[in-house]
Amino acid sequence: MDAMPDVTESLLSRTKKLLDQRGELTLRQVAEGAGVGLEWVRGLTYGAIKDPGISRLEKLHGFLVEYHAAKRFEHRGEARAP
Repeated sequence: MDAMPDVTESLLSRTKKLLDQRGELTLRQVAEGAGVGLEWVRGLTYGAIKDPGISRLEKLHGFLVEYHAAKRFEHRGEARAP
């Protein structure tokens, strides 16, 4: 059973952790998948953006959560519905 996420942790902090755990996924793939700009993702990843704005951050977080969920299913050998 997966651990429950810490709801007291900020969305920004959770998103940065997911970025750090992206494995072989490039920042370009992250930006394209989330529908946000590559330079913005780079700035967020490397700390140049301190207050990223909620709209793009939510898009990025949603993409990364889906990516990590798909990797867990793939790792377990389970099929995942589209």
